[in-house]
Amino acid sequence: MQIERYRDRFKDVVALVVTPMDRSYAVDEGALRAQIDWCFAQGATGIVATGSIGEFLHLEDDERLRVLNVVLDQTRKHSGKTAYAMTSGATTLQALRWTRAAAELGYDCAVVIAPYYWKVGEHEAFEHFRTVAETNLLPVCVYHNPALSKFHMSPAFFRRVAELENVACVKEVETDLQHLEQVADALAGRAIYLQTFRAYLTGRLLGSNGGQINVFAVPACVAIDAAWKRGDIALAEEIQRRLNRVFPRGGEGALGALGMTKATATVVTGIEMGPARPPYLAPDDAEERIGKRLPELYDLVPAMRPEKRAALHPVS
Repeated sequence: MQIERYRDRFKDVVALVVTPMDRSYAVDEGALRAQIDWCFAQGATGIVATGSIGEFLHLEDDERLRVLNVVLDQTRKHSGKTAYAMTSGATTLQALRWTRAAAELGYDCAVVIAPYYWKVGEHEAFEHFRTVAETNLLPVCVYHNPALSKFHMSPAFFRRVAELENVACVKEVETDLQHLEQVADALAGRAIYLQTFRAYLTGRLLGSNGGQINVFAVPACVAIDAAWKRGDIALAEEIQRRLNRVFPRGGEGALGALGMTKATATVVTGIEMGPARPPYLAPDDAEERIGKRLPELYDLVPAMRPEKRAALHPVS
């Protein structure tokens, strides 16, 4: 168990970035670098490259490797920041290959989801995580996203996987309070607990070390942290409630979720992220919807005001 070794590194608001693309679906490296700089300007402590919203499974191998290189290079320009790589694959062998690649590049942590497409049982999922962890290539962050992997981790499974020597942290996307209470108990003293943005404050109150947060929610989660750390729970709670209203739960299984995520990232950051790769589409009015809802956060999260965003990306 690596919890104490990494507690001061895998913490607070870690940004999950999208992979920007131009209209021909080529990776836009300039926008990717600008997005990383934006996240750190907002207070992020690290970056997750090629995550689920980063479309890791939509990228060709050479593209995925290039994106990993670019994200790491840009992250290392910011002193003291942590670089995580999503190294998942549909099989354990694929996850091993990408974990090895991330380790050779110099990443700090591998983020690994259960195998997807074909459903797996508890024994298969455990062996998947154990095999990747025991290579000792990188500390492992186990990523729980049952809507995408089709594998739901029980609190008992969390405890088993957290007791693997090289599992440093767990990223949870579920938001049910009773489940999260049991997960927090299962992870206590065993692995670092990281939460999703929709239950960021709940995670903090249950002892999480922060979260891996969709790029568009980074400023709000940083503001939640600031309020929580000074003991203003009422303000932290109000920011969380508004955050969830502005970015309502659609879930990874909802139609248009990936396209909507990229459109939302464009609106919030002011950086054009382009479309998701076909066939995944955003609603035609995606940016308009977000633009109408964002003002609800402006007074509590000033960094999300348009003039603040523009100041980070002045027109030359």
